[in-house]
Amino acid sequence: METTKQRVIGIGETVLDRAVAAVEEMFLPAVKFTKSEQHTRVFLFPQKNIKDMTKEEKIAACYQHACLMYEDGKDTNNQSVRERFELGKNDSSVASRIISDTVDKGFIKPANSDATSKKYMTYVPYYA
Repeated sequence: METTKQRVIGIGETVLDRAVAAVEEMFLPAVKFTKSEQHTRVFLFPQKNIKDMTKEEKIAACYQHACLMYEDGKDTNNQSVRERFELGKNDSSVASRIISDTVDKGFIKPANSDATSKKYMTYVPYYA
C-alpha cells in the first residue's frame, strides 16, 4: 500500500523507510527530501546536538520519528521522543515542547484524545 510520504516523494517505501530509520538510529537531524520533475534529492546532515538544532529541524525529526513508529506499530510518546533525541528522563519538558511544536504544525496528532493526562498521551502522524 502506498503511503502519503511515498505519494509526495515518489520513491519506494523500503528505500525511504530504511534511510529515515538509519538516520534516526544515528541520532542525525531529519532527512530533507525535495522533488522536481526530473529527480528527487535527499539531503543528509551531520550529527548535531539538540541544542544546536533549529526548531524546524526538531519538528522534522519528531515527525519522521512518528512516521517510523507508526509504520512499526509502536507508540510515539514523550519517552520515545526523548530516546530519539538522546535526552535524559529529566528532559521530559524538552521532549514535550518538541511534541507540542510538531502538533502545532499539524504533522502529528494525538492518538488517544481521551487520555486523562499528557503524560500518557501517544501521537500518530497526521495522515493516520
